Amino acid sequence: MARRANFDASVGEDSFLDTTANLVGILIILVVVVGAKTRVDAEAYQRSLVEQSETEVDGSELRALDAARKENVIDLIKYNQELQYREAERSNLLVRLAVAKEQVEEELIAVDDAKRESIQRQRKIAKLEAELDAIADQMGSDTEQPRPTVVLEHLPTPMAKTVFNREMHIQIKDQKITVIPWEQLVDMLKQHIPLAARRQASRSQLQDTLGPVGGFVMHYMMQSVPGGFELDHFDLEVLDSAPRETIEQALAPTGRFSLELASRQPSETVVTAWVYPDSFDTFRTLKARLFKEGFLAAARPLPDGQSIGASPRGTRSTAQ
Repeated sequence: MARRANFDASVGEDSFLDTTANLVGILIILVVVVGAKTRVDAEAYQRSLVEQSETEVDGSELRALDAARKENVIDLIKYNQELQYREAERSNLLVRLAVAKEQVEEELIAVDDAKRESIQRQRKIAKLEAELDAIADQMGSDTEQPRPTVVLEHLPTPMAKTVFNREMHIQIKDQKITVIPWEQLVDMLKQHIPLAARRQASRSQLQDTLGPVGGFVMHYMMQSVPGGFELDHFDLEVLDSAPRETIEQALAPTGRFSLELASRQPSETVVTAWVYPDSFDTFRTLKARLFKEGFLAAARPLPDGQSIGASPRGTRSTAQ
């Protein structure tokens, strides 16, 4: 009986141990399963975080690309607008060029007409002067007075011809000579006109003053024409500061006139003198001296009170 009781006790004890071992094994399996599932969930969570981060990065890149695309579209629109503007500007320049060519052709025709008119006027003037001399010879005074002896100086000058060379302009007034900075003033006018025309393109007429240069001020007027402006005329105002020389001072080696003349070639230069009524004797003396040095001279007689000026419709000087 004692052995049976011990046997039953050992059997019960073994069953308890088996049950306990089974429970422990089940717990271990559960722990392993839970741990494995937790690891899988953790990895899945990490992957979702990475995918979310990549999605956010892709979204920022897309926004940057979209902004760059919009900037490129704006730049393309600006480029097209600039291209259209340049095309319109080019078309305008071509139209102005065509108009300028037509004007040049018309001016060339007008120059030929002006030459013929100038020759006819010169013939009429010569005829009238001859008639005036004849009348003066026929006229006498109430009391017979001895006439002074007049010495005629003959200069074997060539026939009068229209000037197409470079001109050196001077003023002879009050028997004094003043060198006119003609070329400097004209160059200044050429540079100034395009700027003035752009600033006042809506006006039909432009008036302005340039200088002073060498004691002279230029007053000019522009008229609106298709495609721009053209010169109507300009006048020169002589200031008190303009240097004036007597014939002796002008012909001296250190004279302003002589120095200006020395810088020019006789074969390429014509001296154009704007002469007032009180200074024709001075012009004749100067003309004789210029002839000896090989220069041609052209006279532009002016009445008292009239200023020196020019216009595209004027005539060229006639040199002898």
